[in-house]
Amino acid sequence: MTKTKIISEVTPKELYCGISSCPAIFETNKDSYILIGKNVDAKKLGISKRVGKDEFVVEVPKKLIDKKIN
Repeated sequence: MTKTKIISEVTPKELYCGISSCPAIFETNKDSYILIGKNVDAKKLGISKRVGKDEFVVEVPKKLIDKKIN
């Protein structure tokens, strides 16, 4: 099994904060993204059945994703 490694940070430049904790997007060597965001309680959102035992729900600002895909 290949170990996940971060290739680069792909957070949109205008949202990059660099030195403090803030939402971010990183590209990995496994054709995936790592997101940094606020931990969210899936049960309170009513989606806990969709979250696997090895998964977490995170919230990131909408503009973080919108800027990445546009």
